[in-house]
Amino acid sequence: MPEWTEFTDKLGPEKILHVYDPKVGMRGVVVVDTTQMGMAGGGTRMMPDITTEEIFGLARAMTYKFSSLDFPIGGAKAGIWADPGITGQQRLDIMHAFGRSIKPLLDSGITVAADIGTDGHDVDAIYAGASLDNKSTGLSLEEKDGEPLENHATGYGVVVAAKAACEFADINIKDATVAIEGFGKVGGGVARYMDEEGARVVAISTIEGTLYNPDGLDVKKLLELRKLYGDEVVRQYGAGELLTTDRIFGLPMDILIPGARPYVIDAKNVDIIQARIISSIANIPITDDAEDILYQRGIFSVPDFISNAGGVLVAIVDILGGEAEDVFRALRELIGSMTSSILSDARKAGVNPRKLAVQRSTDKVLKTRTGEQIAPSFEEVLDIARKRLKM
Repeated sequence: MPEWTEFTDKLGPEKILHVYDPKVGMRGVVVVDTTQMGMAGGGTRMMPDITTEEIFGLARAMTYKFSSLDFPIGGAKAGIWADPGITGQQRLDIMHAFGRSIKPLLDSGITVAADIGTDGHDVDAIYAGASLDNKSTGLSLEEKDGEPLENHATGYGVVVAAKAACEFADINIKDATVAIEGFGKVGGGVARYMDEEGARVVAISTIEGTLYNPDGLDVKKLLELRKLYGDEVVRQYGAGELLTTDRIFGLPMDILIPGARPYVIDAKNVDIIQARIISSIANIPITDDAEDILYQRGIFSVPDFISNAGGVLVAIVDILGGEAEDVFRALRELIGSMTSSILSDARKAGVNPRKLAVQRSTDKVLKTRTGEQIAPSFEEVLDIARKRLKM
């Protein structure tokens, strides 16, 4: 029995396409979870150790994300097996080859965006390789404080979710301590906006280790060092303890921000977590059984597809012709209220928040399949998005 059949359930996935271009050595995959809503989309992850199972999990997370936002769009996700540090013509060749290979999917209405290891320029190259126009106007690449908007938006949304969870749990975010797993473009955004909220960032991690200082880290200094040294920022900071990367999960803090790969919190390490709030950058960072344990311990874990919905909102605002201020307004208005609502409803239902949010999203997709709801056209989706985002 082929391995991919292990992923199938009542929602999907509808299609798994593996592609290869021997000339440039491009190997990639696209998973389309569902087109029951009409359209489907998601980011493109480029890492040397991705798996088809990981990309499927991320595609499913996109289905949940769109549904939670009340956008009638299904989930999809793309992956490219390559070193994200590749630059120049070699990188361009890989993106062009990937675009050529998945052109039939793009022609059918499947959309791709940036994710870990890729950016807006890569997405432009993918569409160029398929000889198609990217519907994006480049909003995600517009600079804010010297960095692309995409570096800010998802991180800001994670902070909005964390703040709403703090209010629900009767925690003053200005007194809160924060640990951020993964100090990449989104992790930096989280640190920036946590600092603006008055929270104290006490730990960050990269593949080089965990930097920890219970008295707090200088966020501005971290951001400047990251520009110079990348993941080595934890070694170059010059103060605090340098621990192994996995130590970040068990440190004393109020808010934990998982920000790297899927399933980093599972039944084996969930008991070491001391945080009171979890608001994720990463998609599916916590296994289902670990989510149950967190809930039973009284830890408030915001569903990842709510806390990290910033990238989706940037893309939607972009297509609607909006600006950066529209993105931040949408993040404040939608993610905060969604977080408060799901935490409250989960408490009343006696289940963990992610489980409840998943069930609600699944029910929406199945209603379309049974004909209770009709899949809208692209123009109708845009009208729905305008009303939802008040644009």
